[in-house]
Amino acid sequence: MNGPPLTLVEELSRLGYTLMRLLFARAKEVFAKEGISPLQAEALRLVAEGVRLPSRLAEHLEVLPSQVSHLLASLEEAGLLERHPDPEDRRRVQLQLTPKGKAVQGRLQAAWLEAYRQHLSRLNTAELLAFRDLLKKLTEVERG
Repeated sequence: MNGPPLTLVEELSRLGYTLMRLLFARAKEVFAKEGISPLQAEALRLVAEGVRLPSRLAEHLEVLPSQVSHLLASLEEAGLLERHPDPEDRRRVQLQLTPKGKAVQGRLQAAWLEAYRQHLSRLNTAELLAFRDLLKKLTEVERG
């Protein structure tokens, strides 16, 4: 059998899941202060990072296009996002954050990073660098 022993895999699995749950719970608190759901926050982040098409947003969020349509409508109604005709293909729309959306997304990002920073403050510099290196190794796309 290749790989680490099953008991270690089980322990790491539980610890990884616990860390994700802790971080997600903290994220929900941060987002709730802005009246934003985690899915809305992720959509704002993706649009801020350059995802412009609803179809691409659906892919990134791993949701159905109809779900993205409802999500975009809620963000548009809140004044956080606008849809504009695509200049290259008028059948499509492009997504853009409004000034209010940019401000909210900036606050969400800053609050999230502060919450994560506080969580990471339990580690010393060497541990942080080792953690970063391990995460990089574990998240690398296999080269084939």
